[in-house]
Order: sequence, then structure tokens, then C-alpha cells
Amino acid sequence: MTTTDEALWDQLWSAQRLPRGKGQITALEGVLRTAEGEGSLELRYATRIFLISAYQQGGEPAKAFVPFSWCLQVYDRGEADPRWDDHLYWAFKFLVSSMTRFPEMPLERTYAVLDDMERRYRVAGHTMNPVHQHRELVARHVGEHEKAAEQYRLWCAAPRGEMSDCVGCEPSGKVWHLSRYGRFEEAIAIAEPVLDGVFTCVEQPHTILTSLLLPYVHTGRTAEAARAHRAAYRAIRHDPTQLGDVSDHLEFCALTGNHVRGLELVERHLGWLAEVSSPHTEMEFCATAALNLRLVADSGHGDAPVRRAGGEISVKALHEELSERALDIVARFDARNGTREQGDRIRSVLAAEPLVEHLPLSGPVPTPAATPEPLPAGPSFPDTPAELAELAEEHYLLDDGVAPAVWAEFDAVCPEPDGVLLARRLSGAAAMIVDEDAEAAERALLRAADLFADAGDEVARHAASSRAGIARCRAGDNDAGLAALSAAVDALAALGDQDQYARSLLRLSLGLLGSGDTEAALGALDRAEDAVAAVGSAELTARILVQRADLLARIDPENLGAARELAKRGAARFTEARSPDHAARAALAAARMSAALGDLEDAYTLAAEAEAATGPELRAQARFTRGRLAADLDRTADAVEHYRATIADLTTAENPTGAAYARLELAAACDRLGRPEEVADAAEDAIDVLERVGDEDELARARYLLAGAHRALGQREQARVLLEPVIAHFVATGNPPAAGQATETAADVLDELDHDAEAAEHYARAADHFRAGDLPLDTVRALRCAALSWLWAGETDRAVAVLADAERAAAALEGDEPHVRWERAMVGYHGARLLANRGRPEDALERAATAAGLLRGIGAVTEAAFADALRGRLLGELGRTAEAREAVETALAGLPPEAERQREDLEALLAELTGREPSPE
Repeated sequence: MTTTDEALWDQLWSAQRLPRGKGQITALEGVLRTAEGEGSLELRYATRIFLISAYQQGGEPAKAFVPFSWCLQVYDRGEADPRWDDHLYWAFKFLVSSMTRFPEMPLERTYAVLDDMERRYRVAGHTMNPVHQHRELVARHVGEHEKAAEQYRLWCAAPRGEMSDCVGCEPSGKVWHLSRYGRFEEAIAIAEPVLDGVFTCVEQPHTILTSLLLPYVHTGRTAEAARAHRAAYRAIRHDPTQLGDVSDHLEFCALTGNHVRGLELVERHLGWLAEVSSPHTEMEFCATAALNLRLVADSGHGDAPVRRAGGEISVKALHEELSERALDIVARFDARNGTREQGDRIRSVLAAEPLVEHLPLSGPVPTPAATPEPLPAGPSFPDTPAELAELAEEHYLLDDGVAPAVWAEFDAVCPEPDGVLLARRLSGAAAMIVDEDAEAAERALLRAADLFADAGDEVARHAASSRAGIARCRAGDNDAGLAALSAAVDALAALGDQDQYARSLLRLSLGLLGSGDTEAALGALDRAEDAVAAVGSAELTARILVQRADLLARIDPENLGAARELAKRGAARFTEARSPDHAARAALAAARMSAALGDLEDAYTLAAEAEAATGPELRAQARFTRGRLAADLDRTADAVEHYRATIADLTTAENPTGAAYARLELAAACDRLGRPEEVADAAEDAIDVLERVGDEDELARARYLLAGAHRALGQREQARVLLEPVIAHFVATGNPPAAGQATETAADVLDELDHDAEAAEHYARAADHFRAGDLPLDTVRALRCAALSWLWAGETDRAVAVLADAERAAAALEGDEPHVRWERAMVGYHGARLLANRGRPEDALERAATAAGLLRGIGAVTEAAFADALRGRLLGELGRTAEAREAVETALAGLPPEAERQREDLEALLAELTGREPSPE
């Protein structure tokens, strides 16, 4: 082998270990370009064999035809490396399935490849199982249904063999066949036992779960369908090569009354059409996307905008565009196939109607707690506009959410009020819009003030002017607002109406607080308190107590205890005044103060009191607060229930953004409890919303949690994809510790995927981030892991260099705490393994002995046993038999019961060292 050839083989192995996708394809194509001019035939053959698989799995199947043909010619000349025979035979399956997906590929050519596949399989002694599988696929594609049924029978009858699809993928193909012919119960019966097994294929279990979506719906297994959708979609949503499966999820959304979610998926994945893998995948996506868009338009939202590259387009226009695109492509398939099978199927998809009215897709969330009806409906409303206005104003003061309904009844009874009635209606309207549009509220209140003046009601006039003043302050003009507030106070004082005078002072206090004049704000509160004493109103007394609590807390943290007591008293008085929502706000304010004082139990109790709120938004705030406090109190299971209740309330209140943040906290709580499926459900739903609102910080957190869930569920490739934008976010925002943590996690995932070189690079980058964040202990850990990964990648020189860096960093660690000694010990242990592999047993022995001693010193008995085991092997290699036996015996004594394999290995080594077999159990 030439030096160039050897280097190219190294590049080939490195490229083959890369994660599938465009990066791997580019690397393999680079090797091939160089090998064409300088490499051996064996190298060029192997590179093309790997490229066939890379193209198929990386979303570029059309490119696989040429290298496959080249390899087949080399094979037929007898010049192929027999090591890759199975890869070549397996590629026949790729080719047949791909040929059906390109209408330009003549059908006769597909049948010829099938015949060649069967001939070669028979000669090689392989089972006909995959041959019948792919004959069934082609027959079903062109609509030869009797042939498809016969090939399916033969497929099921043929034994599995080395060329058969994995135990997850083969049943998926059978499910598609059975579903096509309406045999849904059989489809589920074939698939469900497989779901209980262990998958070893990157395509599973999301592929088989996707194939089961419609069988579950057709057989009434709606809960299973929703779970399958959630689990499978989250595994593919970040992978453009899975656009075909996304199409199946789009069809599922449309047929289950979830076309609104379908619209979200269309918008998210529309850009993937720019690099679609085949015309068939393009056709499927366009058709299923158009189906969802049609259902959205039919529901009255055809003009709603859809975001895509280059701008927005309406739902209706995009539906027309994608429908036409799907029909154009399917016409090419029907022309190629000589049948109407594909055209009829796509037209059926475009015209489909939901099978069920609406299938909830979110994870389990309890029904919101029932709340009492605050006001009877219909006939129990007063009859006259004046009585309705008075009732609405009463409920406005109570802030119980009833006032809007009363004003709506007022509008029905009196659609064109004038005079005082118009003034009261304007005041009511201003109260409902002041938080969103303070300037509009001010205009309405000033007009109301003029109408009250025309009617000779000076108290109402100046009360409206006072409310207009606080609206002006909210609009950002404090000077003008305070002038209006002060004038109203003076006028109402002169008029002698103590109730309205007190309310105007409360507003003036708020305005002064907003301007930063806390001393004057307290003075206004003192005057209001004197006025309220004359009125004897529990509601006004409560307002003063709560406002004073807020002021005291703002003035000086030392006042926090007194402020909390005032807020508690305010909550009690609001309850007395039958104003549950005001009481809830006061209780929440007191809870925040208790939390700030470190009294989490009191804060938790106060937040529970706030759950008596009548409004779902406010009740959700109380429950969310309880969730946070429960988490801080290490009552994580309780936190989960509080977050679920929060989500239920916010769903009722139609607040998807608030619900997303609650779902994120739910995901974090479930993560602490080790519930990865629940983490995934909650984080996935949160991500959908966080992407739309653009909260990049929380989006990174949600993706990190979701990546952890995927990893725990064995879906490491999905975890790897999710972690890359998380790392990029933390790097871009200048957060080295978080960037280090995310990069180290990605390295762990790559290590588990056996992508050792990539893992080593990520560990090294994590060490750089930790250094930048002044985290020396984490730096050492990342460096020692990088060294070990370079060893597994075969880069021993780099491994030794990084080990030296790790040893220097470990020596520089300050202190002698257990965690410091742990890192020093693990650097020694990893170094011993590395140097032993490099054939330097003396250097390795020294490090293993030091590591064992450090680990025993901190009580890490199991890890010390592994270090002693390594020490025993090294001593044995060095011929120091007695010391080796002692080290192995020490290791055996420290191994935990579950380390069965290590125990067997050590017992065998001990027997070898002592010259006798280990005694039988």
C-alpha cells in the first residue's frame, strides 16, 4: 500500500464515521476525487460502496445510481473486494425503492433491476424475503393490486436472512401494505409486538410509529395515535432527509381535525422543498400540505399569511400553488407507470375530509378546575341600561371578569347611548383597553368627563379626569398625567365625595411612584387612608394596604417583612369585599415577598390561596408560582402537577405563549424526575411556540432539554442535531459555561454514537469554553475525555498531547476537596489506559496506582476497583506476578455485583496469574 493510499484509507474511515448527511457526503466525495487519480481500485470501490449508502441516507438518492452501476461492473469483472459484497447486495434494495420515486426512471429498468437482484441473491444463497418485499412495493406503487397481494404473501412466507430489513423496518413495510388495503387491525397486530423490542436502526422507532398513525385512527385507538404522532414527529422534525415522513404526519393532522397544527408544520418544513430528495417526496409533501391548507381556508382563514423564504403568501394562494405542483408531478408518474394509481391517490388526498372532528395531540393535561359562574346569564341581567351600567361598574371595582359580559348586554339593550349613559359606557370601554392602548383609553375618559360635565355631575367628571390622568402616565407622559391627577384630587376634595376622593389619591400615589417620588406617593396614601376611614369600605381599605405594601418594598428591602404583612391583610380585606381576583393578586404579591425573604413554605401557602381566583389567567399565575416554589422545595412531583394545571388554565384562556413557558418548566421538572417521554412531549410543544415568538434564550433551554430526552430514549442522532443550535446560541450570546456544558453533552452523544474523532473535537471545544468561563474543574474533565476519544479514534499522538494538557490542568487545580481529587484520579486513570494502549506499561502503571489510591481515599470504591484491575493487568504484563495477583484480588473485592463481565475477566486473569482455573460457582 502506498503512502498516499494509506492516508486516503484513513480519510475514508474518518468520513464513514461522520454522522449521516451532507457533511458525510461531502467528505466521501472528497476522498473519491483524490482516489480517482491516486488511489487503488480497492479504495475507489470501497469509497463508492460507502457513498451509495451515504447518498441514500443523506437525502440525495439520485446520486446513488452511478456509483452503484460502477461497483456492479467491477464486481462482474471479478475485481471487487469481497469484504463489501453484502453492502453491494444490500444496495439493490436502495436502488429499487429509489427508482419508484423518480418518474424519469423507466419502469422496465426497475423490473430489470429486480430480476437482477433476485438472480444474484439466489446465487449468493440469500433468502428471497427482501426480493418479494420490493416486488410488492413496485406492484403497489403502479396499482397492480393482485400482484401486490401475492408478493406480500410470498414475502411473509419467506424466511428472514442477512439481507432482510431490520426487525423494525420490515414490519413498517408490511403496515404500509395492509393499510393501503384497509386491513388496519392486521397492521397494528404486526407492528405492536415490534414496539416492545429493542431497535438497532436509526430509522426506528419513528418510522414504524409513523406507519401506524392512520391504522390507529381508523380503529379508534386515538390515544395511541396521538402518542405515536408526538414521539415520531419529534424524532424527525429537525432532519430534512425525513420530509417524506413529515408528509405522513401532515396527512394525519388533516384527518384528525388538527389542520391548524398542520399549518404550523407546513410553515416549518416548506423550506425543505428547496433540496427535496425526490419528485415522489415533493409530490407527497405538496399534496398533504395542500390538504391542510384547504381545511384551514375552509374554516374561514384563507387570507391568513404563511411565512416562507422571500416573504409571505396567503393560505389560499399557497394551497393552489402546492395542489398544482402535486398534480403536475403525479401526472409524470402516471405517464411512466401507465396507470392512474398515483393520480387517483393524490387527488384523494387533496379532497380528503377529517376522519374525526378533533383529536387532542398534546400530552396529558388535567381539565381546568371548575370555577363558579360569577353572574347568571340571560334573563337575570337587569332590564334597564342604567341598571346594567351600575352593575358593570360594581364588577369593574371587584375585578372579577364579569364587567365585559354586562357591558355586552348593555350594548344589546342600548346600542346608541347618549349623555350620561354614553359617558359611563366610554368609561367602561376605557377600563378594558387601558393596558393595551393607554392613549385610546385617555381619549375615551376625557370625552366621558366632558359628557359628565354637560350633565352637571361634577364628581363623575373629575373621577373620569383622574382615570385619564393615570392613563396619560401609563402612556409615558408623567408630567401631564400628574398634573391631571393632582387637579382631580383637589376638585374631588372640594366636592366632599370621600369615596372618589380616596380613589383619586390612590391613582395619584401610583403616578408619583411611577415618577420615582416615593415619599410623595406615601403621603398621598396617608391622605387616602384618612378619607377611607370616613367611608368604611373594605375594598378601598384593601387597595391601600396592598399599595402601601408595594411602596414599602420598593423603598427599602429592609421593609419587606412589614410589606408582606400588609399584603396579607390586603388579601384578607379583598376576600371580605368579595373580590377574589384582587385577593389573589394580593396573595401573590405577599408570596413573592415571602420567597424573597427565604420563607418558601409561607410563599407556597400564599400562592395556594391565590388559586381561588376566578380568571384562568390569574389562576394560572398562582399555579405557576406554586410550581416554581414546589421545585425550589424539592417537591418536584408536586411541581409537575402545578405546571399541568397551569397549562390547563392557560389553554382555557387561549394563551399559547404562556402555556409554552409553563410547558418548558414542566419539561424541566419531568427531567429531574427521570421521565424522558414527558420531557419530550412538553419541550416539543414549548418549542413550537418559542420558535414563533423568537425567545432564543428559552428556545435554547427547551432544545437542550429535548436533546436530553432523545438521548435518554436512545435517539442519539436526534439529540446530536438538536444540540448544535444550542451550542451556537450560547457561543453567540457570550455564555462560555453554558456553551461548555452543551458542547460536552454533544461530545457525550457523539461518543455513544461511536463518532470518536468528532467526540474528541467537541470535548476539546468544551474545554476551551470552560477555560473561558473560568471553570478549571470542568476544563480538566473535558480534556481527559478528549484524550480518551482521540485514543478510540486511532489518533494516539493527539491523544497523548491532549493528555499532557489535561495533566497540567489537573496539577494546577487548587484545593484537596473530594471533587478535585476525583478529577485528578480520573486524569490518571484515563492516562493509564492511554499509555497502556501505546505500549508504555511502566508509565501507565504509575498513573493507575495513583488513581486507585486517590479514588479509595474519597470512598469511590467501584472506580478504585477498575483502576486496580488495570494496575493488575499492567503488573502482569511487566512480569510482576505476585503484585499483579494482589492488585486483581483487591479489584475483585471492590467490584459491585452488577459488574459481571468485569468480574469474569478478572477471575480469568487471576487464574492465569496463579496457574489454576477459577473455581466453579
